[in-house]
Amino acid sequence: MRLVPLFGWPLTLVAALVVAVALAVSARWLLRRDADPGARATWWRRAALGGVVLAVMAGPSLPVTEAVSVSNVEVYLVVDRTGSMAAEDWAGGPDAGGGTRLDGVRADLAAIRDAYPDARFSIIALDSTAARELPLTSDVDAVSSWIGSLQQEVTDRSKGSSLERALPLLAQVLGGAAEASSENARLVYILSDGEATDDGAGADAAAAAGIGWQQLAGVVDGGAVLGYGTEAGGSMRAFNGSADPDADYITDPDTGEPAVSVPDTAELQAVAEALGVTYLQRTGTDDEPATAFTDQDVEQVLSDGREHKRYTRYMVWPLGLLAAALVTWEGVALIRADRAVRELTRPAVDGAGAQAGGPR
Repeated sequence: MRLVPLFGWPLTLVAALVVAVALAVSARWLLRRDADPGARATWWRRAALGGVVLAVMAGPSLPVTEAVSVSNVEVYLVVDRTGSMAAEDWAGGPDAGGGTRLDGVRADLAAIRDAYPDARFSIIALDSTAARELPLTSDVDAVSSWIGSLQQEVTDRSKGSSLERALPLLAQVLGGAAEASSENARLVYILSDGEATDDGAGADAAAAAGIGWQQLAGVVDGGAVLGYGTEAGGSMRAFNGSADPDADYITDPDTGEPAVSVPDTAELQAVAEALGVTYLQRTGTDDEPATAFTDQDVEQVLSDGREHKRYTRYMVWPLGLLAAALVTWEGVALIRADRAVRELTRPAVDGAGAQAGGPR
């Protein structure tokens, strides 16, 4: 048993001082020699009540250690948000009631989130650079918020990109996770159209660092590469930071006509094979259900680990019951005292009334 004050020691000590002063003042009247015998009981009852309240504020408690179930699944989402992901070839495009590739990405991200409600998630966003925008967390609301705010890269800031641009950061994140928790299962989902627009700069940087997709296979226990877009491709509207359905299309500098983005399915397939995960092309039309990439045949994914959680359990309820009993006793005593006063004053009142109503 230990004391952990509910409101801190300073406030508890101030309350103790106030109670002590109040009892000292009342003792002068209730404990004097000529006081009514019931007055002494009243003082001791109030002293007990003050002591109980102070005991509650002092927070008698027990340290408790409890084993709780925790998921040992870590889900890493690499999300392409380059301009090509705004291509309007998802589910037939806006004219057919569809939308952009990012609409498909949002839907699949939500499916992944829902498939692993107890997992921890991390998100790496890929555009002209690669950035870890959500560290490993079990906060599903944070994941949902990120998915809901997903937009393409601002067009004027685009400098080209490729999947390899995310490779060094992903390798660093996965390597650190494997070193910290080797027993955990790591699922990697890459959502992209695979189109490279950086003239090989990302691939050259990864090669110079000696990093390849194949090297990550040893720390990846599952996941999928999800490709977006159709063979015919689609045009993309420019984005300036605010949604504008009538924004101009991004143009091809060689022709001056709206540029057409076609997914690089060969690149996506190669990445999936190197990682040893499933590859699925997503067009929004006759796609396989989300279970095709969320049902993972990994033994670790289906198991739970356990961790010990330490916290303080306050043991104030017995004191609360005692305080309630003392308050009830105080209330009953006050009612009895009020009745006694009424009984003592009633004859005088009645006598005064009779005298006032008699003959003059």
